[in-house]
Amino acid sequence: MDATQKPYLSIVVPVYNEEENVRPLFEKIREVCETIGRTYEVLFVDDGSVDNTFEVLSELRNHEPCLAVIRFQENAGQTAAMAAGFEFAQGERIISMDGDLQNDPADIPRLLQKLDEDYDLVCGWRRERQDKFWTRRVPSVVANWIISKVTGVRIHDNGCSLKAYRSEIIKQVPLYGEMHRFIPAMSTVVGARIAEIVVKHHPRQFGTSKYGLGRVWRVVLDILAFKLILSIFARQPNSKNQSSTQRPYQNQINPKFNVYRVAGLLSLPFFLIGSLLINVTVNAGISCIGIGVSLMLVSVITGWSLAKAQREAADLSPLASFFIYRCARRPIRIFGPLGIMLLLLGSILTFQFPHIGPILICIGVVIFFFGLFGEIIAYANAKRVIDYTVEIFLNAKDEVKRVENVY
Repeated sequence: MDATQKPYLSIVVPVYNEEENVRPLFEKIREVCETIGRTYEVLFVDDGSVDNTFEVLSELRNHEPCLAVIRFQENAGQTAAMAAGFEFAQGERIISMDGDLQNDPADIPRLLQKLDEDYDLVCGWRRERQDKFWTRRVPSVVANWIISKVTGVRIHDNGCSLKAYRSEIIKQVPLYGEMHRFIPAMSTVVGARIAEIVVKHHPRQFGTSKYGLGRVWRVVLDILAFKLILSIFARQPNSKNQSSTQRPYQNQINPKFNVYRVAGLLSLPFFLIGSLLINVTVNAGISCIGIGVSLMLVSVITGWSLAKAQREAADLSPLASFFIYRCARRPIRIFGPLGIMLLLLGSILTFQFPHIGPILICIGVVIFFFGLFGEIIAYANAKRVIDYTVEIFLNAKDEVKRVENVY
């Protein structure tokens, strides 16, 4: 590819400690891309590797004009690496894939072919997944089933990194806080049309997996948070009869109104139950009504923060700053477990301490919803803050840039 020519296709590959995999993976990608007959670039994002991954990529880049390398100053996670790759990618079509040789580059032409059937996102489905059964495959099947039911996006394999995108769509999707597994559902927020094809999956040859069972509880909280985000921000998928250049991706929605609507629906049962219980047990009745009032108050605060985000004010609201910086963009992961623990403790104490138990339950529920609504504020401000610092960018124009901040 001529270094001055803008590529048609960008391959984005996040890597972390994959020194043995990056060279054979690049060679396979290059071999496949040469058969496609379109200009392309391969963009590796080194997520702060502590082995020789960056050195191997740097040496490769000296001989490969189609190769670009981003190196993070420190490890920021797969979601941040993908976000950086999408931001720097120049192609009209973008492919993402893992850097461990488990995804097969030979599937790239089929993904692009499906994308050209007027879809905006094509997901890979590892139907014959080559991973450990109990620690990887079973949790994945359960998580994908729950995600499908909760979000309404019928995808078998949300966690498969091998995907194809239209650039104008994926660049609108805010990626942060380990939300890469929700890319299909998040794409519906901007009206994307989604398809899925079966892809090959190979056993890992080198290195070790970066995932384990410890993330299961986080996925459960993420699903709850993202269901709420969808209810606030999602647009209807556009008609297939419209061409990709005609679709109105920015359909008008009113997130602030949706926040009040959702809060009203959530608080209504607590008001009703509280009004019934107050004649039987005053503490329980008042606690239920207190939850309803607190939910409405949280919705008002959330609506104010959303309005400021929509105005694109120069500075973040105090609450947005708290959720983004103090809670690392994921308030549900902090306030969710805390709220659940207080709720369980209150349920246990209710039998022996009927005056204290209901109060703890009330506080626990309110704290949980505070974290849940905090996810709305974090999402609304997602594009205004980045989760990574690029230390070095080796691009395809023989330039070496040291970058302290990409924005």
